[in-house]
Amino acid sequence: MENTVSEPEAPPESDVRFPIVLRGYDRRQVDEYVRLVEKRVDRHEKARRVAERRLAKAQVPAPRAAEPDGAAGLGRRIEKILQVAKSEAAEIKEQARREAEAIVAAAEKKAAEAESAREETERAAQREAQLVVSRAEEEAAVIRAAHRAVLTQLSQIAEGVEDLRVRYGGEAEGEDAAEPEPAKSAPSPA
Repeated sequence: MENTVSEPEAPPESDVRFPIVLRGYDRRQVDEYVRLVEKRVDRHEKARRVAERRLAKAQVPAPRAAEPDGAAGLGRRIEKILQVAKSEAAEIKEQARREAEAIVAAAEKKAAEAESAREETERAAQREAQLVVSRAEEEAAVIRAAHRAVLTQLSQIAEGVEDLRVRYGGEAEGEDAAEPEPAKSAPSPA
């Protein structure tokens, strides 16, 4: 009799549940499960060969056409699991590709909107700056005109004062207080 080392039995393939992570299954867990199932298949295959050898020693011909239901069924189940896993992986990849394209398109749209908003803000700032400059130029023109008007008035006042001084011979009140005239009637010391 050959001794076989028994491994802890995993739950039947139909009871296996993989937790969903990030829109799919945990790849590491699926890989571990596939390795475990492959080990079980190998163990069943070794057991089948041992059984065939024992059967051959007992001079009982082993049926070649039909494999034991457990090993054959397990192989088909593993194939189905792998096919389903590949199909789901392809779907997940396609969904991820579509999502990535949508994210890129949304980012490009937002970038275009941001650029458009930046350009509009720049145009608005230029219009505002031109408006401020125009107002400043208008105010400066008003101030210059007022300055010229004041200078004109001051010039007219100065001319009027000069005319008065000439007309009254320089005896305006302002001149008396500012410059005392020499006394005409006082005798000069001898």
